[in-house]
Amino acid sequence: MVRTWTLGIFLVSVALLQFGYPLTLHGSLWTAVYMLLYTGMIVFGIMLVREESLRTVPIFVVAVVFLIFGLWVAVDQESEAAHLGMFISVAVFQSCLMVSLLRFIFRRSQAHGPDLILAAVCVYLLLGGLFAATFGAVEIVWPGSFEDSAAPEEPVTWQQLMYFSYVTMATLGYGDVLPLTPWVRSLAVVETVSGTLFLTTVIARLVGAYIAPADAAGAGGDRGDVESPHPGR
Repeated sequence: MVRTWTLGIFLVSVALLQFGYPLTLHGSLWTAVYMLLYTGMIVFGIMLVREESLRTVPIFVVAVVFLIFGLWVAVDQESEAAHLGMFISVAVFQSCLMVSLLRFIFRRSQAHGPDLILAAVCVYLLLGGLFAATFGAVEIVWPGSFEDSAAPEEPVTWQQLMYFSYVTMATLGYGDVLPLTPWVRSLAVVETVSGTLFLTTVIARLVGAYIAPADAAGAGGDRGDVESPHPGR
């Protein structure tokens, strides 16, 4: 029950962050509010990591570093150094959370239940956020890697790359934000394949988790119906 509530609140936090990024377009105050929302993801994310017996101190340090860079971005939204530090630290933090959740999802001894579904949705959302942060870092290090077809002369913002990441992972392919260089195109393909493979494997895991207990119960019932060859014993 504790894990279910933890996963549920964590999922709400991740969803608000991954889909509430337009708040940052309304100035420094709203950007600061948006960055503070990461506190919920960090707190409950560390709780999840702790439950999987992973080391929490390094993850906590990464989370603090991320919050520092996030607040720096809120104060100075033009700083490329702040954005780069934020992208790298949040990518590392989300990777750690994904490892913890994947260990939980694919652990053979884990009982089936709504926890598996919640964890799987969390990983899917984190995967999109991870690639969004990676795209943002790439655009800073190699400017011009992406282009907005509606405004080709304007630099592509991290908010646009967040949108591009989820559109790519969902294989929608609107074509309004374009990867221009071979390596970022390859990275976009990696995201598409990763998202598709994750959905395929996690569906198989969920089906197996729900079928296995039913099969075990059926096998137990069949054994009980078999007539003993020695009824007197």
